[in-house]
Amino acid sequence: MKFTESIPKLTFTATSGLLISAGLILAGPGVAAADTDTDKEIAATLNTELDDDMAGNMTDEHVDNARAMVEAAKDRDMGEDAATMAVATSIVETHLDNLDWGDRDSVGLFQQRDHYGSQEQRLDPTWATNAFFDELNRVYPDGSWDDTPLGEVAQDVQRSAYPDRYQHQVDDAEVIVDHLW
Repeated sequence: MKFTESIPKLTFTATSGLLISAGLILAGPGVAAADTDTDKEIAATLNTELDDDMAGNMTDEHVDNARAMVEAAKDRDMGEDAATMAVATSIVETHLDNLDWGDRDSVGLFQQRDHYGSQEQRLDPTWATNAFFDELNRVYPDGSWDDTPLGEVAQDVQRSAYPDRYQHQVDDAEVIVDHLW
């Protein structure tokens, strides 16, 4: 079974104070929410260190979205290169914005189409990242992508009409991942 098939749908958990509705996550008492001050500090630092599309454009929300990708890679023991590939791909697809719209039926950080899952699932950063990694493992079984440039691998996973865009964002993605790993 794929990881993305095993994620239960949550609507409300009174004991944890977590409510997930229409893509909005509200954290109540006892729930660890992202430290937005820390995310703002990281974003400010990254804005001075990045050289490409995200230079001067990082926000605390972008940091939080990138962190979800990094944590998904860690949870799956996939390493920093996998996290870098995910972040670079999302920079190309949405500039790290979790969009509820896109070309045809594409939504989310990776602009995933309907065949990946429901709109709600594709708008969940962790779920979407795991779906991206599932596709990566389908296209490149057993980590066979290790010796291939990350941008080329990202293109093979995304099958974009613009294949050269991914490698261009890898350096900045590495900087972002280095701050969050």
